[in-house]
Amino acid sequence: MSQVLSGPVPSEILLVPRGEAGHFLPAALGWLGKRVTVTTQPGPANHVLCLPVLDFVRLGFPEANGRLDLLEPGDAENLRAGRAALLLDLSNEGPGLHAPTFEALHRNLEERAIPRERVILVTQNRLLRLDYERLYGEGLRFWIFEFFPLQVALWLDDAAGPRLFPQHPLDRTGYAPFARAAGPARFLCQNAALRWHRVLLYRWFQLSGLDRDGLISFHGIGEDNPKAGGINVFHAPPEIEAAFGPLLADVGSWIPRRARRIDADQGTDMVMTLDTRAYAACDLTVISETDFFEPGVERITEKSLKAAATGLPFVTVGAPRAVERLSELGFQTFGGLIDHHYDLVPDPAERLPLVFRSIERAWAACRDDRARWHRLAREQAEANVAHARRGLLPQLERVMVAPLIERLNRFMETGAIVH
Repeated sequence: MSQVLSGPVPSEILLVPRGEAGHFLPAALGWLGKRVTVTTQPGPANHVLCLPVLDFVRLGFPEANGRLDLLEPGDAENLRAGRAALLLDLSNEGPGLHAPTFEALHRNLEERAIPRERVILVTQNRLLRLDYERLYGEGLRFWIFEFFPLQVALWLDDAAGPRLFPQHPLDRTGYAPFARAAGPARFLCQNAALRWHRVLLYRWFQLSGLDRDGLISFHGIGEDNPKAGGINVFHAPPEIEAAFGPLLADVGSWIPRRARRIDADQGTDMVMTLDTRAYAACDLTVISETDFFEPGVERITEKSLKAAATGLPFVTVGAPRAVERLSELGFQTFGGLIDHHYDLVPDPAERLPLVFRSIERAWAACRDDRARWHRLAREQAEANVAHARRGLLPQLERVMVAPLIERLNRFMETGAIVH
């Protein structure tokens, strides 16, 4: 039976929430059973002020002075005196560097005489600290914590999932990768929020004829897609137009006006959902991640974890090192079957054609000899299914949760805030 690994905790961690919604990190530490006390009155002890960001750009909004108006009287004094740390909880996002937002945050901190080195930005993006320090030098502290991947790992875990999320049961009844022995090969690709790489991928499927072979969802620009306003598909950024103009030609004639779904509408819950029937019907999956063209981003989301957990071989349309990150978390990546050379290419204009080529080659091998594909992939597929149920959560504990707890404990004991 899997369990969350936990070492000795020398001191109690005091978390002081400011604001009401969006306290992702305290919720996650509570799920994990960590020795954390959430209180609004910490007294003279060292404590961590938890300020929910929700959306990175809010740190630059004039409203509420970039969220800092959520602080209460005495908080700034405790920060200056070294009794408090200010934790900006962005564990739900992984943005790249946006200088105007950081400069607004710096101004708001200076107006309150809050030292930058007392502020921790918790984010999913591993590159953000490097880009920040390249531009501003030493200042804010950056910690990594990935809320939604952790939530999904808990949900997928055999022991933790039923205990923590009984209202969202994961139905694995009868599921196994490659259980469908008869019929033609098929691949799966699911897309929701409108993003440029998904528009290009959808069109490439059409032009290459692969749309006839796959289960492909794409919500398009219709009113039934609540996230259709993220981009204007009729006005591509210059760098995307220059690199992929032919794919975008006459976009109005082929972009869907109504969502093309392959699963039941789950409303606003896009995290704890997994259409095992769709995966059971397929032999390969194309993971359409959140990030692709965003510079300075290195992360994966729950989308990759859920796809890997099904055991199907995969090609990832995502940020650089997305496949490597899955490997670091203990998943097999089917290197003998899938060409993942695209994964380390930083330039998205170069990476996307390599992704297309990888999909073509993998799909040709799968379609031409489906039985051989199953035979070569089965051991890794079954290992990934088992890892999601019993190994992923302990691995996240080791590589992500334990280091964060160690830093929190060090602050509680010494007042020092380290990267």
